[in-house]
Amino acid sequence: MKLALGVSDLAEPTLRFAAQYGVTHLKVDAALFLGEDQRGVVDEERLADAVRRTADYGIEIGVVLLPQGRETQHWNIRLGTPGRESEIEDVCRTIGIVGRQGIPVVEYVFNLLGNRRPDAEPRGRGGAVVSWFDGEWADGLPGDDALGAEPEEIWDRIARFLERAVPAAEKAGVRLGCHHDDPPVPGIGGETRVLCSLEGMKRLVETVPSDSNGLTLCLGTVAEMGEDVPEVIRWFGSRRKINHVHFRNVKGSLPHFEESFLDDGDTDMLEAMRAFKEVDYDGTLIPDHVPGSDEDSFCRGSAFALGYMKALMKAAGIQGGA
Repeated sequence: MKLALGVSDLAEPTLRFAAQYGVTHLKVDAALFLGEDQRGVVDEERLADAVRRTADYGIEIGVVLLPQGRETQHWNIRLGTPGRESEIEDVCRTIGIVGRQGIPVVEYVFNLLGNRRPDAEPRGRGGAVVSWFDGEWADGLPGDDALGAEPEEIWDRIARFLERAVPAAEKAGVRLGCHHDDPPVPGIGGETRVLCSLEGMKRLVETVPSDSNGLTLCLGTVAEMGEDVPEVIRWFGSRRKINHVHFRNVKGSLPHFEESFLDDGDTDMLEAMRAFKEVDYDGTLIPDHVPGSDEDSFCRGSAFALGYMKALMKAAGIQGGA
């Protein structure tokens, strides 16, 4: 198993921080290797340079995340609008470049509005700033009718994408990791969502059967659904459908939940780590949505989470992460 960190830049302080805290792999945004509009195909030389620079710190790039924002690289794919065919080609070419650079995973989302939450607030332990969600708040959001569709139409869009992207990933030696919907609700802001349940997650990995078609398993989102996190790990992990992991904890589940420190949520994270060992998961896992303090929230929150994860690995008898 590989202790990883998601980063938004590859500057020297970021790489030095990762190396100091025992990180061996990074998740990086494809936006770092695209133009300002975050469209088209990643620049292979810029990606190769990033691979070389991270190697200088004893770190590998383990995951590349496709852009998520409006009108970026695979927006029309998700919306089902004209332009999606050329976007699918751009994603397939990007997957090929990622594979040539020895990076094993491409992560993506299939929703349009991303992680919709109210502004983070000091609700956590000791007044730590955390993200939270409430169903009544979500019901009051303005809706965009252009984002709505029948669920089966969304599944048709997913299938159309996977039927091209999965073979490209197989050829490149890459695994795809789809992050299921967070918050896991069937509709928000007018958008229809289908990857908001265990049933939807299972359907996705069965749509195009392949080792390259899998999940970014977000433990926090699974807990938000009210599911048993270790059991979900066992179901997908035993089928080799976990290609990347967001290792986080929450308090509560829908319709109201709050992010938490790893040791302060409802999920027993040691049991979760033991479940990963049971299924012989050997991929990357990152801390995600770390609670923030009054200062230096990314580094402080990430340092705590990384240390806690390393300790859980050791307690579960897992090699790696150091």
